[in-house]
Amino acid sequence: MSYLLLKGSLENFLHSLGDFVGRRSELARQFPAGVFLWGASRVDSRVKAGVGVFLYVAKNQYNEGGLVLYGRLLDVREFSGRYWPSGEWRYLLPIKAERAAGGVVENPNDPAKWRLPDRRRLEELGVRILPGVQTVKPELAEKLADLLEALRL
Repeated sequence: MSYLLLKGSLENFLHSLGDFVGRRSELARQFPAGVFLWGASRVDSRVKAGVGVFLYVAKNQYNEGGLVLYGRLLDVREFSGRYWPSGEWRYLLPIKAERAAGGVVENPNDPAKWRLPDRRRLEELGVRILPGVQTVKPELAEKLADLLEALRL
């Protein structure tokens, strides 16, 4: 199995998280419960249905940033609408969420209460955060997944 690490802003993650928890938007209601919506400006052959996806939120005013969510990519769809508050995203990536950092789902509006595995912790495991889509080796993916809590949806 293949694994990827995708990065994004807290602002966009919070928007998707609010929809993941509350299913407020028409777009979110097009998918079954437990699907987290993410976007990408471009994709390559690695970004395809079935891959494991880790989401990483950049440093922000509440925390140092870190690993927030893991799940399985269900599909890659071209997208021309406006969903996220920041940026232009040509691809919609619905992710069947399986794991999240402590406090993320329980406190979707309070990132200060999230317990994120941060950049330093990931580097200790051998994962450097770089720009763009990153491939994660299966043995590292298992270690990263262990840093997150199983979701009970």
